[in-house]
Amino acid sequence: MVDSYANTFFLLDERLVLVDTGTADAGAKVLAYLGRISVKPSDLTTIFITHTHPDHVGGLAEIKQAAPFAKVAAHRVEAPFISKKETYTGPPGVAAQRHSGTAVDVLLDDGRVHDGLRVIHTPGHTTGNIALLDETRSLLLAGDSINNEGELRPMDDRYNMDPKLHRASIKKLAAFHFENLVMGHGTPILGGASKKVQEFAARL
Repeated sequence: MVDSYANTFFLLDERLVLVDTGTADAGAKVLAYLGRISVKPSDLTTIFITHTHPDHVGGLAEIKQAAPFAKVAAHRVEAPFISKKETYTGPPGVAAQRHSGTAVDVLLDDGRVHDGLRVIHTPGHTTGNIALLDETRSLLLAGDSINNEGELRPMDDRYNMDPKLHRASIKKLAAFHFENLVMGHGTPILGGASKKVQEFAARL
């Protein structure tokens, strides 16, 4: 886990995978982390983007430049926005950022498995928002499908495209089994995570 405004995650085994890229100024921090663990950016196989908000996609262009052979993977609904040059206004405390536009190589759909991760389409925060399930680690990488800043809760509805659909997606996640949960905002849950999500979803 690389701690920036929004958390980013590396999975390292026989391949190296990155999930989300942080804000525009986080690219260098993410790349520096690889140096600390003696792994080269060129070892990256896939860069997954869970959704297009600038605190998750802002560092993509810099990281992709350092890892030109890595495939960028995102839900097909999000792909045109990731590829497009755009200026975003982020959440409070995050300045407006210029997103340079990076092509998406792998278009993801619900249920597809790519580079060892199963895609779970969780619309509501954005239209093409996804979570990723690593069944070998019993790990859900939820992105902004759920929040754990202090306690499990939905994302702030000011930034949810469809608050009702966002909550339905949390209930969708509750149907999967995973011992461990990490997300874009908040503390990881290590052990018993799916049960906690089930209990939270039942209260929505």
